[in-house]
Amino acid sequence: MIDTIVKNISDVLSFLMSDLGIKSAELARKTGVAQPVISRLMTGVTTNPQVLTIKPIADFFYVNLEQLLGMSPLDAQHHFDSSQLDDLSNKVNLIKTIASVLTNILPILIEGYQKAILANLIKEEVPTDILPLFILNMKNLVKTADQIQELFVNINNKP
Repeated sequence: MIDTIVKNISDVLSFLMSDLGIKSAELARKTGVAQPVISRLMTGVTTNPQVLTIKPIADFFYVNLEQLLGMSPLDAQHHFDSSQLDDLSNKVNLIKTIASVLTNILPILIEGYQKAILANLIKEEVPTDILPLFILNMKNLVKTADQIQELFVNINNKP
């Protein structure tokens, strides 16, 4: 049975990585699992994967361990359970909060930066004409976060 699991974890991992368009080095950075370990999982060299090794990978792809091991099928749409949706929603909310704070602080920082340049306290490193784009980008980030949170609401309300 172990050989079947290893073959399936190899296939499942390859599929999931291909689906997201990521390589083993990027998966390693995002999960904290060493890239050689991921390579051994993908090639079937590892015959007895440790839970501590594969759990971060499963969490990254929002699949359970049985799905990652190939013991149960992957859902076509990668359904999230409520705790995963809550986690994602909290992360989006944090991004939104930070972007909102930056939107409020950036005009003050830009004004101070421009005054410091005029007073010859600092040498201009960032062209001042692009500074308003920072604010616009933060506002767009807040709007995007709102749209993502709306998607979460729609997902949670689906029967």
